Amino acid sequence: MCLLLDLAVARYPELAESPPGGPGRGTGAPFAAGDHVFRTPVAAGTGLDGLRAALSDLATAPLPERLWGVWILHGYASDEFAVVLRGHHAHFDGMLLSEIFRGTLSEPAASPAAGPPLPRGGPRRGTAAELVTAVREGIGAMDGLRRAARLVPRGFPLTGKPHYAWGSVELPRLRKLAAAYKATPNDLYLSALAGALKRWAGEHGRPLGRQPMRMMMPVTLRRRDDAGKRGDWVLGAAVRLPAGLDDPVERLRYVKARTRKARSSLFDPHAGALGRIVPQRFGRWLLELDLHPRSTTVLASCVPGPGKRLRLGDRVVTDAIPLDLLPAGHALAACLSTYAATAQICFVADQAVGGCDGLVQLWMRELDEMTARAGL
Repeated sequence: MCLLLDLAVARYPELAESPPGGPGRGTGAPFAAGDHVFRTPVAAGTGLDGLRAALSDLATAPLPERLWGVWILHGYASDEFAVVLRGHHAHFDGMLLSEIFRGTLSEPAASPAAGPPLPRGGPRRGTAAELVTAVREGIGAMDGLRRAARLVPRGFPLTGKPHYAWGSVELPRLRKLAAAYKATPNDLYLSALAGALKRWAGEHGRPLGRQPMRMMMPVTLRRRDDAGKRGDWVLGAAVRLPAGLDDPVERLRYVKARTRKARSSLFDPHAGALGRIVPQRFGRWLLELDLHPRSTTVLASCVPGPGKRLRLGDRVVTDAIPLDLLPAGHALAACLSTYAATAQICFVADQAVGGCDGLVQLWMRELDEMTARAGL
């Protein structure tokens, strides 16, 4: 593992540096892979339950000095182990993690064609077009002032300890189903998520009420020219869904319209202008506003992964599962990721909420209902 980290740092030199303004030994200090690799034994024979419990404990453990590291979890199953990469968002966003995963484990270290193409030379800051885009993004940010449906009532005693649950679906099936509705797999994921959340909340005696659901989606601004650059290069795109939409086809139609509008704004070559123009303190306030549980129902991420199975030494990486971020004060977050021919749905919920495993089944049930309606 230390040899692999040395390879990763050779391809992505910024990994050896401390994040701006953060702790660490400074840019000039030599990189030591051993400072970033940790072994975590799990109770023997505990299987998936033991691994999930270990992941929950690991998610709340302090990060190392340079704010990222690799943990090897072993013992829960014979001849099997898990490798967990954790890092502060000052270093990584989801697309960079996926890129490092590809580039280190046998694929070329090329960035995927993520995000809309920029004009040659990139946008010029301070232009009138940049200011217009910043104003438009500021108006959109005010959407965060509106109330959204909450998964738990205000004052619910959250523990801050996460519980993970995940499931998988064949990626070709997801793509075929999305094509049948002239939608994207991401549209299908969000629509099924909205239906599953509504059922889940009702089953737990916490109906969503009349407020709309608001899903905050991290959207990457990375392009090929940004390959390997450290940092958090994402914008938040919000999609509001009326809580009264029970018909899955009608819900998907609504999601398609909303995500199409959100995507079109990202093709503006000046996208992200607001974050570049406003003072850092104000930008932090906007982020907190967007992610506040009063204004956002759930953080819903979607991260594409490698298109084929990778190898770690002489071992085949059988699964790649996202361990999603659970924002402070939130009861639950969701992430859909892809690896080879599989799409993984992952939920992370505060341990006080309960029923996270059942949410996976509810999401799958939504897909089954959409499949039946499409006649597939």
